[in-house]
Amino acid sequence: RITGGEGKEGDIELLQELGHTIKATALCGLGQTAPNPILSTIRYFRREYEEHIKEHKCAAKVCTFEK
Repeated sequence: RITGGEGKEGDIELLQELGHTIKATALCGLGQTAPNPILSTIRYFRREYEEHIKEHKCAAKVCTFEK
């Protein structure tokens, strides 16, 4: 949804919340580590997420947005 130009305010926080919930409640090692890539990219590249949502802009020029 975010890379397709349909991201909304609160999506980043929702992704973080879901990631932390999955890590805390998963019963296997895979489930406990599966959210790590998303949580790491939010931590280190949050500005890019925000640009996708607020400005419909992709610095990497990978995503296309229809307005």
